[in-house]
Amino acid sequence: MISAVLINTFVALAVFFLPISNVFAGPRALHHDIDVSLFPREKKLVANDAVAVNPGGAPAVEFTLSEKASVSDVRVNGRTQSFTLTQGRLIVPLKAYSTEEAVSVSIVYAASFDDAAPETPLNTDNPGYGVSGVISEKGIFLQAGAGWYPEIPGSQPSYDLSVTAPAGILAVSAGEPLGHRTDGTKTISTWKIRYPVEGLSLSAGPYQVKTQQAGKVKVMTYFHEQNGPLSRQYLDASGQYIALYEKLIGPYPFEKFAVVENFFPTGYGFPSYTLLGSTVLRLPFIIQTSLGHEIAHSWWGNGVLVDFERGNWCEGLTTYLADYLFKERSSQTEAREHRLQILRSFTTLVSPEQDFPLRRFTGRYDPGSQAIGYGKAAFVFHMLRQRLGDKAFWEGLRKIYRERLFKKTSWKDFQEAFEQEGERSLDTFFDQWVSRKGAPRISLDRVDSSKEAGSYRVRARLTQSQPFYDLELPVVLSTRSRSLTEKIALSGESTVVQISSEEKPLHLAVDPDFHAFRVLDAEEIPPSVNSLKGAASVTIVVSSSLGQDLRNLAETFAAALGLNTYRVILDKEIAGTALGEEDILLIGFQGGVKEVKLPPGVAVAKESFVVEGQTFSHPSDALFGIFPHPRRKSGFVALYHPLSMNYARDLARKITHYGRYSYLVFREGQNRVKGIWPVLESPLIHRWDKEG
Repeated sequence: MISAVLINTFVALAVFFLPISNVFAGPRALHHDIDVSLFPREKKLVANDAVAVNPGGAPAVEFTLSEKASVSDVRVNGRTQSFTLTQGRLIVPLKAYSTEEAVSVSIVYAASFDDAAPETPLNTDNPGYGVSGVISEKGIFLQAGAGWYPEIPGSQPSYDLSVTAPAGILAVSAGEPLGHRTDGTKTISTWKIRYPVEGLSLSAGPYQVKTQQAGKVKVMTYFHEQNGPLSRQYLDASGQYIALYEKLIGPYPFEKFAVVENFFPTGYGFPSYTLLGSTVLRLPFIIQTSLGHEIAHSWWGNGVLVDFERGNWCEGLTTYLADYLFKERSSQTEAREHRLQILRSFTTLVSPEQDFPLRRFTGRYDPGSQAIGYGKAAFVFHMLRQRLGDKAFWEGLRKIYRERLFKKTSWKDFQEAFEQEGERSLDTFFDQWVSRKGAPRISLDRVDSSKEAGSYRVRARLTQSQPFYDLELPVVLSTRSRSLTEKIALSGESTVVQISSEEKPLHLAVDPDFHAFRVLDAEEIPPSVNSLKGAASVTIVVSSSLGQDLRNLAETFAAALGLNTYRVILDKEIAGTALGEEDILLIGFQGGVKEVKLPPGVAVAKESFVVEGQTFSHPSDALFGIFPHPRRKSGFVALYHPLSMNYARDLARKITHYGRYSYLVFREGQNRVKGIWPVLESPLIHRWDKEG
């Protein structure tokens, strides 16, 4: 997570905060007035939280608080009150106040937070790295749900927050900044959060603050001194993204948007700010890509809230309205490539055993869950747009935003809004794409062309395997001078395609621009880094000539890729030089490479290699390539060939971020060449020109 590699580096990391909550009847918090003091050297905080509570008729109120917390005093309406604190559950009796509309519960407590924050994580499949709370001299990160203040789950209170820290340490949270002032050895930061928030996060560090106005919104950066020169770019871009989404969806829902630097690699989106690691901020593509994704979460996820019990729709919608939309606004070619990559990722990374319906997605925890909750969900919104048309689609989103701001919202709410704007039932659509796991498998056969009365008549059959989907598939017939497109409805096992043309047909293609979500055929998926990440098991074969260091490198590589099942052996442990039928990762040059059929323009030798016709022989050069298995159609052989150990370990950490690529060349730790092996065949394309 320390290299400027490609958008997947950050997209794989970027998440918006998923609050931990359960909706239930009973007491709820109306407002928190939190006064907290941070002690970085001691890794602790001391605080007083005066909580306005609606008892809801209950005889007691239960707060969640860190298991490492101790409570020294509790008062209800100013009177000392007994309490119990067990395993993070603080129970305060309210029997005498249960009929009142609101009571004040004041809690004085202290807690330590010392989660280990990674500086150079091997694997980013878990975007939080298990870190929920850390107070240290390197920085402070306290996530909602970490128990840094007493919460009543399911509440949506407002907050007043005052944070006292050592001089020069500024605290950042959601809401409106009321100022940072230094008084001797202390800096006090105050914040006011008027809108309902399900959980409050807090970050603090030696920040320099820059501000800029973007319409009615104050945009801000809280950066460390070394990243201060980046502020202007982030401020300008943030204002542009806010203007874009205000035009598309509606007014920005908060008083400010801040880009805040974190001391370890993160990509969080919280209400009114994003928290990016220091190394992430410096990646050259972040401003043009992933910053917009985090700002879009201000409308979706932090503005319109997610009903997690019925499925997290917002990662898919944000992916569609940011990552995908940016490609579409750039060119149709880039948009098509993005859709294709979503399909390839789903097909490669999601096995039938790992698959689940979108209604069950709450947050990503590995590449497969990301392919479902981000990729497939984004495609669902794309197919809705294709089916309803732009006007109804965008009006549906604007309707949801107007009516559901700061309310928990489900897939059903989206269905109802789109049905009203599109004036049609979408029961079948949402049932098959949201409630059912999987995706259709489509094939084209019985293709025939005949000439009748001066024109050509093309007939073919479209089929799908069970369970059947209700699909609208574009079928394109191409001739020498034009293309004819018919939209074919497929709802059962098969349907007949009939297209007439005055010119001789050259080829027939089903959904050639990938507008329908489906499982791709193996012929449509070139081997890629994702193929390796999605493998059920991998045999890692290490060249015995490179010693113990390379065997350790194999373990690093496996951890970075998130391989669950693998074994590491030396090349001399394989009988002769023959590769087995299992998926293979070769580390270091060895005899097994000779069995692999390398693509044109690629050659591998012990002290050099050739890619795209260019020879690489510098000691810092390294090649990663993944090729079809010589003995198994759906298998692969991957090769990691560093010409020296100079950068080998660092590169093993980075390659996982290039998921969609088939080959990579590095020099001095930096990527110089990357690409995807071309796909020339598909079972959904029939070519008459091949018939002579």
